[in-house]
Amino acid sequence: MLQSIINPPAMIRSLHMPPRIPQNLFWEHTREPYKTFPHHSGPEHERLLKEELLDYTPYRNWKIRHGFQDAIMVRDYKRRMVAAHFAPLRVRLNAIRKNTILPKDIRDTASVQIHSLPRDSCFTRIMTRCVVTSRRRGCKTRWRVSRIIFRNYADYNRMSGAIWAVWSHDTECTRRHMVWPPPAGTSTTDYIEKYHKNLSD
Repeated sequence: MLQSIINPPAMIRSLHMPPRIPQNLFWEHTREPYKTFPHHSGPEHERLLKEELLDYTPYRNWKIRHGFQDAIMVRDYKRRMVAAHFAPLRVRLNAIRKNTILPKDIRDTASVQIHSLPRDSCFTRIMTRCVVTSRRRGCKTRWRVSRIIFRNYADYNRMSGAIWAVWSHDTECTRRHMVWPPPAGTSTTDYIEKYHKNLSD
């Protein structure tokens, strides 16, 4: 009697599982690239790169994943990718185009070829942006962050090479205020030694 109360057969129940969802209903993600912009790559660009530029590989646009602040940051990243892709080719074409020893028709051909490349292949279209906030103005070139992020990181010693600025009581530059000829009562040798001693000013 006690055994039947402790382990009754009615307490053993089978776990009810819902029916399995068919796999064909799920969306299959593909890794196909986005359509490349016409000014980045096209039939004329591919023909030029294959026939006249020693089968140089064309640029293909790939999908940009998350991690960017806004669309302008994605655009800047894509411009950097295109500029890095065509940088070796542009250097060689510019060397031919600006070489005054070569004939004029060869230089003109190189000029036409470099102007046929995508617009974003030129490094001048790349703007300095903050890699954290995508801010355009007030961006430190060395660290590629804005002044606000720079101050926030530097206050907690998270910026390599950034230290607190320290001024002494004598902030006047010694070397810049030295005049020639030396003042009366000062030897020329001591005056020149003082100048070379304060070259760091």
